[in-house]
This record gives sequence, structure tokens and C-alpha cells, in this order.
Amino acid sequence: MDKNRPLPPGDAFDEYRLQDFERRKAEGFPRPGYPSTIPTPEATPEQQAEREKIGGW
Repeated sequence: MDKNRPLPPGDAFDEYRLQDFERRKAEGFPRPGYPSTIPTPEATPEQQAEREKIGGW
């Protein structure tokens, strides 16, 4: 899995989503390591807005 992307949707990762977001935020939201067709939206609209404000890809 590309650690520069948000965790994929699904219940299995729910308890790790905020922690993963904070880790990527601290790293400045690095660009994905490789292209993917799997949708990986942020967990909340607030997180998405923050990522866009910081200059996410």
C-alpha cells in the first residue's frame, strides 16, 4: 500500500484513519508514490478541506 495516500474505504481501517491523516499532515501530504485507480477519500470533509488548504495533491 502507498503510505502517501489515505487509507482505503472500509471498516477495517476506521480506527487508524485519524492517526494516518495526522501522520501524512505532518509530512506535508507527500504526493502518491505510484498511480492508482482505487478511490481513497479522506475520512471527513474537514480533513479534505485541511488537506486542500495545505496544498495536497
